[in-house]
Amino acid sequence: MQSGKHGKIAEVFGVRVNMVLIFVSFETKRDAEMVANYLVDKRLAACVIIFPVHSFYRWKGKKLTPKEFEAIIKTKRENFKKIQEEIEKSLPYEIPQIIAVEAKQVNEKYLKWLRSEVK
Repeated sequence: MQSGKHGKIAEVFGVRVNMVLIFVSFETKRDAEMVANYLVDKRLAACVIIFPVHSFYRWKGKKLTPKEFEAIIKTKRENFKKIQEEIEKSLPYEIPQIIAVEAKQVNEKYLKWLRSEVK
């Protein structure tokens, strides 16, 4: 463990951080906020950040460049499947983007808070 100005850093090496960041794209801010509220209220996520994005991708032979809303969902690894199921119920996309990235390093105070807020 390293110490510094902002407290100790929990590292995957030797310590199981057990935190993931789940990235999800939404067509509307309203949809993103509905899912965020549900996940936080049900304690499936400790925090959800929503911000506007401009996406560029190919879909069914056409290049698309829609304005969307991206959510970053902060939670424990074991909640991924349940969150994925809840999001898939609410998204109109044929192939929704639901990507989990494992946190390698997290400051200890934040990780403790996350664990206390999530089931």
